[in-house]
Amino acid sequence: MKSISMTARRLTAAAIALLLQQAVATPLVFPYDFRTATKTISVKSVESTVERGSAIVRIEPGDSLTQIAAEYGVRVKSIMWATGIKKDQLKPGMLIRVPLVAVVEDSITKLPPGVVVHEVQSGETLSTLAGRYGLSIIELISANPYTSSLDRLKEGDRLMIPSAQRGLIVRIKPGQDLVSVADFYGVDVGRVAKANGVSLPSDVSEGDYVLLPGVMAEGTLEALNDRRQTEIENRKKRELLERYQRYLVFVKRKKQLQYERYLVYLQEKQERKAREAQLAKERAIEEARQEAIARERAIEEARQTAIAREQSRKAEARALALQKQRQQQAAVQAQQARTAQRKASASKVVRASYDSGSVANTGFQWPLRSFTITSGYGRRGFWIGSSNFHTGLDMGAPTGTPIYAASSGRITASGWGSYGINVFVSNGNMRVIYGHMSRAAVQVGQYVDRGDLLGYVGCTGICTGPHLHFEVQRGGQHVNPYNYLP
Repeated sequence: MKSISMTARRLTAAAIALLLQQAVATPLVFPYDFRTATKTISVKSVESTVERGSAIVRIEPGDSLTQIAAEYGVRVKSIMWATGIKKDQLKPGMLIRVPLVAVVEDSITKLPPGVVVHEVQSGETLSTLAGRYGLSIIELISANPYTSSLDRLKEGDRLMIPSAQRGLIVRIKPGQDLVSVADFYGVDVGRVAKANGVSLPSDVSEGDYVLLPGVMAEGTLEALNDRRQTEIENRKKRELLERYQRYLVFVKRKKQLQYERYLVYLQEKQERKAREAQLAKERAIEEARQEAIARERAIEEARQTAIAREQSRKAEARALALQKQRQQQAAVQAQQARTAQRKASASKVVRASYDSGSVANTGFQWPLRSFTITSGYGRRGFWIGSSNFHTGLDMGAPTGTPIYAASSGRITASGWGSYGINVFVSNGNMRVIYGHMSRAAVQVGQYVDRGDLLGYVGCTGICTGPHLHFEVQRGGQHVNPYNYLP
């Protein structure tokens, strides 16, 4: 291969230095034309044509933007933005574009009030959509916290657009409810319920979208800005590399035929290596397939064995269940009779006074001196959450009424919990729960005797009025408190 002359080497070094200094700012000039031919697009004159996400309408004499916006259910500014006009003056024969906004049906999922869904069209970005709907970038990102890029949107993607309140829009996941989501983001649950048009937290179900007013996805916006900066830097690096590669191609075209044959040799060598790698890959795939077949056979054998054991276990379980059912039927009938008798005598009975010296043999006493039993233990005719089974007694009393320990034990919980502000008193395998307090008067770890002050009646948590939720658990399972009270 012939060596390049000293002048050519100097020119080459100078060109490379200039390229690295100017990077993307100064384009290189080549003797080849790398520009693509310009395409001409003809517009077909139509009366009314519906495209993907928009409608093309020809203006007739007497038409106005207000009238057309009302017919299609969109805003006048949306039509002006989509058509590219700044004034609402129309001329007969003029073609305008009417964007169509899709709204998710209630049968599919629930959206917060005032939130609509926009289907992304070709060329749209977050900046253009934010300007179109009068939103800031952070407000649009907060309504769509799973957006992956500030610049790239796929045609056909759907974005949620808030038209009333601004805030973070999240979807209720399994195990969540309106209270837990509001508590996680530090927003008042009443404010969240009002923003989403619900009266009870139970009105929101799994899969529904809720709007958290005032919460902004600032961390998401910062991450997207960082990703954009990284993409810009990577694009500059790729452009620099591509320009340098084009320069090398230009230089290589001047080399001798011997160098071109050498490149052919290198290419053939690479193709040979690629074929060898492909053969090795195919052999590895075949070996993996054989191993997968062997594993599937082993799994099938284990499944058949498990089915046989499960059938045997179910047969034994059915026999034990039948025997236990017969034993429980008599116990249930007796328990129902006792429960009916207690409910008939205790329901809606106001205890004007209480003698604290009268204690049952179980060691329990009533936790309030004066109260009204508003709900007994067992099933009732309305639902709270996903169940209509009441696990304790509800004793109605004015807010601030003192609550006393029904039994002695150690305080294992004091403060906000499953029943608003609640106190748990544990003694062995027995645990007594006092719920919906306005204030607790004890601390965790403290030991209390029967009759000691625990707190005061209130209406914290989910409740309809001031009362005490009194629940007795034995061995981790709730039991009828009537069995332990005098």
